[in-house]
Amino acid sequence: MDLRQLRYFLTVAEELSFTRAAARLNISQPPLSQQIAQLEAELETKLFSRTSRRVELTAAGQELQVQARALLDQAGRARLQVKAIGAGRRGKIEIGATGTILRGNLAVWLAAYRRHAPDVRTVIYEQAPALQVQGVLEHRTDISFNRSIARHPDLESTLAWPEAISVILPRGHRLAARAQVALTDLAEDEHVMLHPDSSEFARYLQQSCVEAGFLPRISQQVVDSQSIPSLIAAGFGVSLVPASAEAFTSDEVLFRPVVPALVADVYMIYRRHEPSPAVHEFLRWRRSLARPGAG
Repeated sequence: MDLRQLRYFLTVAEELSFTRAAARLNISQPPLSQQIAQLEAELETKLFSRTSRRVELTAAGQELQVQARALLDQAGRARLQVKAIGAGRRGKIEIGATGTILRGNLAVWLAAYRRHAPDVRTVIYEQAPALQVQGVLEHRTDISFNRSIARHPDLESTLAWPEAISVILPRGHRLAARAQVALTDLAEDEHVMLHPDSSEFARYLQQSCVEAGFLPRISQQVVDSQSIPSLIAAGFGVSLVPASAEAFTSDEVLFRPVVPALVADVYMIYRRHEPSPAVHEFLRWRRSLARPGAG
């Protein structure tokens, strides 16, 4: 008993005419009659009572009509679900991100993706950058949103969005009146810094200060930029942070662009040979938004 036989059977059961059922199925009547005969032989029971004038369902046929509809409905749902999974429109994506990135553009992205693919569940893990990369390598997560590119041969990186670096100052700071701040002008200040062991991005910020001619005097070290504004407001000095941090700070601090410009670009890091269709669809969706004219 296959799905085609069930569809043929249901059409005859609805039409109660082999002639009309054959026309509806766009086949000739003999093959239709043959399929029904094979189905009856397999089930070892008559499904239709046929006379020269009419066709009626037997009691067994009436029961099969109910069961066949349920089976075909279930098969249809299974087909749609499997197709959706294969197209990446159903499933789960596990994402690693820092709190700063999540509270910035990523939250808006994920909300937009839920509208695009409502049957894909996204799970967020707030992690330090190094742990994120390790999680992707070990298949505990699928994508890391990171301010550094991947350095492992099994990983790939794609730019998620560009971002600049700002300096965060307490109100009343000697440089507060400036529209932008030269990095060299921060040599005298104490700095709240990302811990250099937390990420390549943290080491990049420290190295940028060294290349500007000074080794920053560190008052505090943290692993995520979202904790920095409160420390600056409390008087622990200044700090170099992604510009998006301004969106979730108080009026007690000020943000100024840094010259020469430093970058805090965010990358998507994922496995080079990723098997998940949902991950591929997410990456495809994001790339499509980057094309001119995309929404």
